[in-house]
Amino acid sequence: MTELQKDPQVKTPGPLALTLHMLGGKLMAMLIRLSIQFRYWRAYRKAGSALERGNLRLQRDFRLNFALSGDAALRRFKFRCRYSRYYQLQLLNQILQQQAQTVFGREHHFADIQSLSQYRAHVPLQDYETLRPYIQRHLQGEADVLLRGKPCYYATTSGSTGEPKFIPVTKAQQQSAHQDAARLWGYSLQQNHSGAFTGKSLVIVSPAVEGHAPDGTPYGSISGQYIQDLDEAIKHKYLLPYAVYCIKDYDARYYTILRLGIAAADVSLVSSTNPSTLSLLAEKGALWQDMLLDDLTHGGINSQFAVEPEIREMLLPLCPANPLRAAALRALRQQDPELRLRPYHYWPQLAVIACWTGGNSAFFLQKMQQWYGRVHIKDLGFLASEIRGSIPLALDQSAGLLTIEDNFFEFVRVSDVQQGDLNPEQRQYLLADELCTGERYYLYFSNIAGLYRYDLNDIIEVKGFHGTTPLIDFVQKGKGVTNITGEKIYEQQVLAAITVAQQQTSLHCVFFQCLASAPQGGYQLFAEFSQPPALQQLQHFAGAFEQALQQQNIEYRSKRLSQRLSAVQVHALASGTLEQFKRRRVAAGVREAQFKTVPLTADASLSTEFVIISSTAAKENQYVA
Repeated sequence: MTELQKDPQVKTPGPLALTLHMLGGKLMAMLIRLSIQFRYWRAYRKAGSALERGNLRLQRDFRLNFALSGDAALRRFKFRCRYSRYYQLQLLNQILQQQAQTVFGREHHFADIQSLSQYRAHVPLQDYETLRPYIQRHLQGEADVLLRGKPCYYATTSGSTGEPKFIPVTKAQQQSAHQDAARLWGYSLQQNHSGAFTGKSLVIVSPAVEGHAPDGTPYGSISGQYIQDLDEAIKHKYLLPYAVYCIKDYDARYYTILRLGIAAADVSLVSSTNPSTLSLLAEKGALWQDMLLDDLTHGGINSQFAVEPEIREMLLPLCPANPLRAAALRALRQQDPELRLRPYHYWPQLAVIACWTGGNSAFFLQKMQQWYGRVHIKDLGFLASEIRGSIPLALDQSAGLLTIEDNFFEFVRVSDVQQGDLNPEQRQYLLADELCTGERYYLYFSNIAGLYRYDLNDIIEVKGFHGTTPLIDFVQKGKGVTNITGEKIYEQQVLAAITVAQQQTSLHCVFFQCLASAPQGGYQLFAEFSQPPALQQLQHFAGAFEQALQQQNIEYRSKRLSQRLSAVQVHALASGTLEQFKRRRVAAGVREAQFKTVPLTADASLSTEFVIISSTAAKENQYVA
């Protein structure tokens, strides 16, 4: 036991508990082997050809690998969840020892830290901007700065200042926090619903490599990298070849996904982080249904879509003619009340959809069910480029267990932060086992890849416990950030875009408020101008604001290009709106001396009484730079 673990509150796993855990794992592994081998030999004896026997061996290898590694991971994880404080402090000690000789570790005296209070005293809360100088040195090829050695990869996302974030990833983290966590999630899904893996899995991700840092280290999408590195024993279960994710034109990518998808009647699992992507895919399928059915009848991929020639050539053998399948789908479309081809027509065996369900996803989920039917939903957990923070172990609920094996967590009650009378270091920081069901908290974490007491500005709610480990659910971003479908817009980015729009037009804002509207699928900017604008002036301002916001936020630009968000709609407000807004806020209980405008919000009630004098149209592909 380390000095950190010599805490009187630490519940330690005793020798008997450890022994029973080990024996239980060995017994279950033996039973799994016997069960799978028995089923394999029964099927093997009935196989009529060498090809059939070869396929059976592939299935056996997949099931053995999946079940043995998954069961071991799930047992270990659940066991450790009974002793969260012990394993959390053990992880923190490992982080401090491993990173003690880095630049950051020496500056913050990692080698001298013997207690949790000392860690908090030596290491203030961090965010990306405080860590950016260290990461920039890594990007240039320097080792032992924020973490020991150098990152092997960077996950990219938008930053509050407009510059992208490059989140360092190490090989150890790839194995534990990404691959092992995905295996644990997948095995729990198999336990939840065995039908999820009876057929093919259609998984939608972004490319693994979108570019390279100055020192040559790749950066891109963590989920894409996971798909790219799939084990051969598992890869045959995935419908889409990795090359599909590398198609640059979004419409061409969506069409190709649908073209491969409608040909496969045995899809049993569909996965995409955002439910908005799955709704958009279904809508595109209905829009392109005639072209898709024509391609399915005659073979190939419609030439009007800009699929890169080398990718098209690679995919053509996977797109043969299947007139019988096309005729069957046409018949199903004729039975649809709206004569639309829907996913539940071409994927009748679909058992589970994997996506986010927390936060504001409920709106998109309702929309998605119109296309996919009422299938089970498996939440992907609390996910960000920086962290996989939870693993849901049940179907049809968004709460997941904290990833206590990969991240050291601290929490502060939302009510403590909202009071604002304490500086961050004076707040009461809690460990996982000190939380209360039903309470909401800001979450901070430390990991083995160089993020220490990292503030995501995320709010979570505790839904329950497994042992001493909480089940958490993402609620929303904290102050100054909104999020509809993963774009994470910051107040600073809106302010910067307003400045650019004013510079490029003759309009000057007296007051403005930007609303993140999930029902509308985009952002609305309410603005009172010094002089009422003509419609052409307002459109010019809207275009300048939209393009500036895309330049400020790469995730927002990506969501606009992929049509998951519509263009910002700008509403010109009547003269005197600011004064009226202030009066309403003061009447609602805000002290006049403490009144502040709200530059960015997801609260539609704040704008319900605005008097709009003119508005721009919100066209889907308008102002995409």
